[in-house]
Amino acid sequence: IAAAGFNAYEHRKFLKDYYSGNHPISDATGALFSVNPKTQDARISGTLASLCGLEKAINQNDAAAIDRSIAKIILMQAQSIFLGGIPMLFYGDEVGYTNDYSYLNDSGKSYDNRWMHRPIIDWDKNAKIDEENSIEERIFSATQRLIQIRKKLTVLADQKNCTWLTPHNIHVAGFLRANENKSVYCLFNFSKKAAYITWYAFKEHGKVPTELYDYYTEKKYKVGPDHEYLVLEPYQFCILEPNK
Repeated sequence: IAAAGFNAYEHRKFLKDYYSGNHPISDATGALFSVNPKTQDARISGTLASLCGLEKAINQNDAAAIDRSIAKIILMQAQSIFLGGIPMLFYGDEVGYTNDYSYLNDSGKSYDNRWMHRPIIDWDKNAKIDEENSIEERIFSATQRLIQIRKKLTVLADQKNCTWLTPHNIHVAGFLRANENKSVYCLFNFSKKAAYITWYAFKEHGKVPTELYDYYTEKKYKVGPDHEYLVLEPYQFCILEPNK
């Protein structure tokens, strides 16, 4: 963190404030758990959906905020799935479960806010994966697609073949997964605004590509000159293979 120019304590404090909903720009509805009274360090409780703003968006009946929160959820899952290792899907994440506060009514659980991200299964909610364009269907189908891509591309397996890209934009995390048969660039825009990556980012590792194929959108991009850009929309990610 220090090497990136940030203060580790303040960075941690921001994360705590953001995900507990105590920061003015936060849409998250998490809670602090196991706060250390000496260092003020803490853990975060809350479901993925609630931490990404879906709970607040639903409560406010804000369609645009719902769209943003779903995009954040899929972005977070995409980085987890494509980075390597064994990705973990916590039950309920696949359909957008928000925090379950029923634990507060149980004296055996009410002292431990981690129960908010251990929801009681709602089978009616789960059934909504068959309702086109429902929140549940959108998250479930996108998560399925991420898993299908991970299974299809053996280069994404846990082979310790990840090279982090030189930062070209502070809002975009990027890495290259490569083996002797295939290379795939994985880019993730964590900003609420569009982000720009120069085409030079794809020319630093091996053969210079002329075209990039995105496995998630099935769209092709022509690689331009170094001073031009690939534009990533807010919370967009790309899984790009050169010259497919």
